[in-house]
Formats: sequence, structure tokens, C-alpha cells
Amino acid sequence: MKSTSAPKSREPIRQVRIFFLCAFAATWGIGLVGLILPRAFPSAPAFSHTSPFFWMAAYSVSLLGIGMTAYFDGRPGLRRLFGRLLPWRAGPQWYVIVIGGYALITFGALQVSRFFGAAPMSMPGPRAVLIGLASTLIFDVGPLGEEFGWRGFALPRILEIRSPLAGSLILGTIHALWHVPLFFIAAASQSHLSFPLFVTGTISMAVIDTWLYLRTGANLLLAILVHLLGNYCSGILGAPAFPFFQAGEIIAAIAIVALGGLRLPARKFAEAK
Repeated sequence: MKSTSAPKSREPIRQVRIFFLCAFAATWGIGLVGLILPRAFPSAPAFSHTSPFFWMAAYSVSLLGIGMTAYFDGRPGLRRLFGRLLPWRAGPQWYVIVIGGYALITFGALQVSRFFGAAPMSMPGPRAVLIGLASTLIFDVGPLGEEFGWRGFALPRILEIRSPLAGSLILGTIHALWHVPLFFIAAASQSHLSFPLFVTGTISMAVIDTWLYLRTGANLLLAILVHLLGNYCSGILGAPAFPFFQAGEIIAAIAIVALGGLRLPARKFAEAK
């Protein structure tokens, strides 16, 4: 049942703070166990994509988002949360915009990286792209493992108390900081990236997601798609070309803000919470 102990205006703040604290504690705590255990028990798998602790840590954000939605909003809240996954909640043009936008960002990053000698040796063909996207959705824990928390639970509540731009900056920064331990783990892809650039890129993704949220009636499937395409496209470009891909996301986010994409009143979609 939803708590009524705090004034209504303060309740979203309380819920978001609890979520953020639990997300960091769960992910970092599980990850720490996964790192320490192989040292105590050499037969235990190293903390990597093959470790169960890695998967538990990565999916903890989405599981917390679903669990806290059930606790604070009950079954009606869960119905609203999962209802946001319905593909027809957003018009088909939005899927074209997201897919086409990331294709354009990737193409631009590829061309610029070639100029600087940082481009990959080859790019996958259409069939390989489809297989790669499906594989990324299954084996990359980010899109499904995180978005029920960040954009499913946290974003609607943040938009009750902050403007869309401020909310995007807050959520993007916290989302980036949540990744900090991965920059010190050699097996993690983040360990080869620039942290300041990663933070800026994550904030840019948050701006894109908030824009889509406001324009599509809080569609959650699009947030998962953005995360999926961001991870896949940057992955096929590789670490040397990653800064150029991030630059493309940053330019897209700046354009959204400059063109007034975040000016819609956040309260219009309060029913998504």
C-alpha cells in the first residue's frame, strides 16, 4: 500500500530518495560480493558477464523499480507500469525517429572517426545488425536490467517535483555515477572509456528519454529501445570511435532542449506514476 505518512508534495521526493539509495546499495553491494568471492573461493567464477552476481547486480535496478512500484502504488501502479510497454502507446513515427536517429548518429560518428583514423575495420550488414540487436537485448543487461527503475519508477516521480530539464540532469547524473565501479573493473567495457565523456553521454540519453516520455505519453518501450540502440551502436563502433558517437548523442540532446522539446508540463503525464 502507498504510504500516507508524508505530505503529498514531499512523497515523490521520499520515494525517489529511497529508490536511489536502494539501487546503489543493491548493485554495489552485490557487485562487491561478486568481486570478493573468487578471492576467497578460487573455484567461484570471476565477476564478469558469466558471473551470476553480475546479472543480479545489473538487474537489481529494474527489480527495485518493479518492487517499489508494487509497494507504493499497488496493483494499479504495476498495471500502469507494464502498460507503458505497449508498442501502440506511441505512434509508429516515434520508432522511426528513434531508430533513424541512432542510425544517423552512428553514420556520422563512423565518418568522423574515419577522418581521425579511429573507425572500426568493418561494419555489420543488415542481417548481422538484426542478429546483433537481438543478442544485445538478451546479453546486454542495461536496457531491461535498468530501465524499469530509471525511467519506469524514478522519472515520473522526479517530474512531479522538477522541470523536465532539471529532472533529466539529475537522473542522468545519478545514472552515470551508478556505473562508477565498472570503471575500475578490467573486464567491464566502461573501464576503457573516458568517465567525463560517459557522464555527459548518459545525461544526453536522459534528455532524449525525457523528451520521448513527454511526447509519447510516458512510453517505456522507447526508453528501452534508446538504451538498446545506444549500447549496440557504440559497441559496433568500438572504444576509439566512442567519443564521436557520444558527441552525436550530445548534439541530439542539445537540439531537443534548444527546440523546446522539454517544455511540455511534466504533470501532464503524472498518471504514468
